[in-house]
Amino acid sequence: MIEKVFFKTMNSLGPYEKNPHLAVAVSGGCDSLCLAILAKKWVDMKGGRITALIVDHSLRKTSNQESKKTQNTLKKQKIFSKSFKWDLSKKPKNGLQEKAREFRYNIFEEWCYKKNIKYLLVAHHFEDQKETFIMRLNSNSNIYGLACMPKVLLKKEIKILRPLLDLKKKVIIDYLKEKKVNWIEDPSNNSLKYSRNRLRKILPKLEEKGLTDSSFKKILKRAQKERKKIENKFSTWLIKNVKIHTLGYAAVNFKSLKLLDKDNFIFIFSKLLNIISGSFYGPKSKYVYNFYKKIKSNEIVNKTNLGGCHIFFFKKKMCICREVFKKTRRQEINFKFNKIIWDNRFEIDDKKEIFLKRKLGKSVFIEQLQKEGWNEISLKNEKFKREITIPNKIILSLPAVKNKKNDVLYVPHLQYYSNIRSKREYSNMNFLFKPRLTLSNIY
Repeated sequence: MIEKVFFKTMNSLGPYEKNPHLAVAVSGGCDSLCLAILAKKWVDMKGGRITALIVDHSLRKTSNQESKKTQNTLKKQKIFSKSFKWDLSKKPKNGLQEKAREFRYNIFEEWCYKKNIKYLLVAHHFEDQKETFIMRLNSNSNIYGLACMPKVLLKKEIKILRPLLDLKKKVIIDYLKEKKVNWIEDPSNNSLKYSRNRLRKILPKLEEKGLTDSSFKKILKRAQKERKKIENKFSTWLIKNVKIHTLGYAAVNFKSLKLLDKDNFIFIFSKLLNIISGSFYGPKSKYVYNFYKKIKSNEIVNKTNLGGCHIFFFKKKMCICREVFKKTRRQEINFKFNKIIWDNRFEIDDKKEIFLKRKLGKSVFIEQLQKEGWNEISLKNEKFKREITIPNKIILSLPAVKNKKNDVLYVPHLQYYSNIRSKREYSNMNFLFKPRLTLSNIY
């Protein structure tokens, strides 16, 4: 029965290429092992193959042993696996589990990209969905958030599939027992330190109070229908009322924005902040709602910081640009997907990529231009300053190449070079604004 449900779900999540190669995130627990075995059966019928991806997080003394045990279990099922190790030499002080999750997804997605694998399967199941719903309900999430986890999550480089969302944990465990497959129990799943685990303990009581599986499915289905409507409305509204500029800021039709009702405003404005900040997670709804109330009551909202962005008015348009951070904070540079990405928003296009990678973080840094950098440029060339018509806040947020002394060598969007040598070294470097969420009217 479980195989039939799984195969039907997988078929509905396509289309797939001929002889597909799937990646499956495997922790060694019952959920992910069941997913890997079912995915192997499905992909065999399609003439494809799977690779199980494992991470040794080194969070427990037994982590390495558990990783090897999981690989052996997969080998018995004729499933090829690839293991990664998380370097904990610089252990984060806060949000350890969140950082571990972030590393896991990043390393898996990058590996899939390099291997030209289009699909990454993860093992969230029915109870996970139910727990997510209760957690979001408890935090006063709107209807969009209550739609919970989608079965297909589209990312720029990969599709994340959750084909177990309709299956209960008991069915998963029974299937593994039937197949005589042993799994690893993560002790952290029983720790009441984590809110999800505490919630798991009270789910049976919530069922007694009326939140049965059938009633939950109905609520979830309605919420997911509403989410689709909201997403369609969001796309249409953005194309009509927002321009995303290549300098990394948005110009918004304020009159149209002000006409939105509370729920649509919170959803649309949060997404706009995500686009400009490059953040995976938007600001808390309560902060966006507070901003909405100020707009509705005609309070002055010029020069406001929210969700890693700065909000101000320019030529009757509401502008949203990246917040200008303190001098001591450097924006992150990563090399995901064989690309150089700055601040999670700009992709660096450079013909001398090897030269740049060698110098980055040693003799050359990429930071926001900031006030000190802009003053440095202005003092050198007053005419240059007079000819720039971009609002000051946007200028300060632009990426700039600097040396160890914090001297500005190159500002791509201003076509500024400090001298002939800088022009020779950096004239091939461009910063392309490529936010997580794109619009058809980027120009």
